[in-house]
Parts: sequence; structure tokens; C-alpha cells
Amino acid sequence: MARCRLFACFAALALVVAACGGSAGETSTTTTTSSARPATTTPGGGSSSSLANNQTIRAQIDELMIEAQQLRGLEFIEPVDVVLLTDQEYTARLLEVFDEDLSPEDVAAFNALYRLLGVIGPEEDFRQLLETLYTSGTAGFYRPETGELVVRVVGDELRPYSQSAVVHELVHALQDQHFDLLDDLEDIDGDSAYVAQAIIEGDATLRDTTYALSLSAGEQARYFAEYAELAAALDLSAFEALPGYIRNAFQALYTDGYAFSQAIGIDAIDDQFTDPPESSEQLLDPEKYRRDEQPRPVTLPDFDLPGYELWFEAPAGQKDLELMLTDGVGIDRAQEAAAGWGGDLNRIYHAGDQEAVYVLRYLGDSKVDTEQLEAAFVDYIAEMVPTSAFTLVERDADELLVIIASDSALGPQLEAAFSP
Repeated sequence: MARCRLFACFAALALVVAACGGSAGETSTTTTTSSARPATTTPGGGSSSSLANNQTIRAQIDELMIEAQQLRGLEFIEPVDVVLLTDQEYTARLLEVFDEDLSPEDVAAFNALYRLLGVIGPEEDFRQLLETLYTSGTAGFYRPETGELVVRVVGDELRPYSQSAVVHELVHALQDQHFDLLDDLEDIDGDSAYVAQAIIEGDATLRDTTYALSLSAGEQARYFAEYAELAAALDLSAFEALPGYIRNAFQALYTDGYAFSQAIGIDAIDDQFTDPPESSEQLLDPEKYRRDEQPRPVTLPDFDLPGYELWFEAPAGQKDLELMLTDGVGIDRAQEAAAGWGGDLNRIYHAGDQEAVYVLRYLGDSKVDTEQLEAAFVDYIAEMVPTSAFTLVERDADELLVIIASDSALGPQLEAAFSP
């Protein structure tokens, strides 16, 4: 079965578009007196790059390594391969990574599923949308597979905002050197993958925010000036024009993870890398995390659909249901409908880039909670799903079954296979 993680290409990125949107509340830091191990700083494009042999940036990176260690309370075990790229080189490197990590089969499956659910239009392409997302919305990325830390550099030095982005990515390198969670992303899917990525990003965002708050008033003014310049250069209107589900899911990794890190306290963050929350329900509601509210087990019957591949099977989770429903019923109602989540199992079949089947079995915390989700799905389908599709929304007490299929002729056999 193919893997189905929305943003599988990168484990950790620095987000441009959220720079001004996070909380600026007080945070505490853990410090260490150790000095940084030297970075391996590789200007992009070799000697032809405008960043080749830039000693100013090399010195700044080494200083930021010390800052990152102090902010995170961890030491680098080995050098970090920091690759400095101009804007054009950065975009080219992103496209290379897409080619390496995003298979044509997965692109086809995403296209089929998201067109069925109304997430993207019939002529839109997931790969192109993903390229827009990352080229217009990121300032750097870290790849656990290679240990490569790529930084987008504007000008001939790292100004305050770029420095905070480097701190963010250096924290990812520290996470990778001390914990296994970044590597574990290869083996988890669905809700568990969202939780893991949010823990990773929330930790890094907390540290880069702490770094930004530690700057002098003059440096903070330069920070926001640089952000405005970078936002203008990247044309963030392209980011804002992306389908809501794709844009919001990307940003939520940072905002949800940051809020959770603040809620549990800085001393508890290391534990999340070895024993993360059981579900996005726990991540979104730290009280449920503290009382260890467990998901209810959900199963689906085995079913082979001729001509289709079983592409994905995992819990969607409270967060993904909220994100999915938002475009159809609005964020307030989507959050309310998803908040009664008790457990689910989500299965997706696809045949090429045009045909898909979406199956969800859901258990609410109560009958009322399930009724709320049922009503939200009915309205979502009416608003977002093509009228030619087969749809079934069926509730029995606190259990809900949702089936959406691009080929309406499949309806009878899908209903016979999954309806109680």
C-alpha cells in the first residue's frame, strides 16, 4: 500500500507565511555553556554561486549554531551540512527534492482523491500546487535522510528573520541527532504522522520565536522589515490562493505544535519525541493528553475493489477532519463537529488520477457528537463533492459511515461491503 502523507517531501521547514502570526508570549529557555561544533557550510552552485566563499555568512552560521544549542539545551553530535542558496537556486533545489521524494503514483492518487473531495478543481494538479506551497511559503528546510540543511538567502548576509529561520532548521538538526522521531516519519501515516510533525515543528517554532524575542528593539524592527521584503519578493498572494485545505494543513503543523509545546512546558518537550500524544485530539486539547484519553478502536472489513488500488488506511484524526470540513462548512462549525472525535479509520482506493473512493468509519464521544459530524458531512458533500459521485452518510447511534466514490456505479457494492 502506498504511503499517503500530505507533505511527505520534507520533514521540517521554516515557514515564511507564519512569521507574523505566531504567539509572542513569554517562553523560557534551557542554556548550555558548550561551544558549537563547526558547521559545514556549502554555498549553492559551487564557485559560480553568489554565496561562494561568503565568510560573513559562514561566521553567522557558526554563531547561530551556538545559539541553537543554548536555546534547545542539546549539543551537536556531528557537523551540520548547511547549504546556502540564492532564491533561484533554492527553488531549483526544491524541485529536485520533489523529483526524488514524490512519486508519480502518489501525485495521481492525491489528484484523484482531492478532486473527488472538492479540495482541488478538476484541472488543478497536486504536484504544481505543492511546488507553489513550498516555493512561496518557506525560507529553508532540513532533510533527515541526508542531514542537509538548506537556507534561502536574500542578500549577502543573514539578517534577523533569516537568522531565526536558520535557528529553526538547526533545531531540527539537533532533533535528528538526538531523537528518532524524524526518521520514524517514514513508517507512520495519517493522524500519527500529523502529531509527530506537529511536535517537531512546534519545538523548533518555540525556539526560533524565543530567539526573535531575545533580539534588541532595533533588530526586531529589522526582523519585521526583512519579513515584509521577503513576503513581497515571494508574492505570498500565490500562497493565499492555494486551496484552503492544503494551505491550512501546512500552517497548522506550526501553530498546533507551538501551542502544544507552550501548554505542556519546555521541560516536557523531550519526552514528546519518544512518547508523543496518542492522537491529534490530545495535541489539540492538552487536558485530554494529561488524562491520557485514548482513541476508540475502529475497524473496516477487508474489501478488494477490482481495478482500484488500496492506497491508504489509517486514522484521519480530529485535526484532519476539521481541516477537510472547513472549506465546506466554515472553520467554526468544522472545529465543533470534529471536537467530538472518539476514533476513526480512513481508507482510500484509487485508479489513476481520475477515480477514487473515500471510506470513513467514525466513532464519536457521544451520540450528539456523531450527529454533529453527520450533519457537517452532509453539508460538506452538498457544497464540495461533484454531483456525479456516489455518496453515503449513514449513522447508527455514535457510529458514522461515510462513503464517497467518483464512479457512482460502485455504490451498491461499496454499501454492501461497508454498511452494517
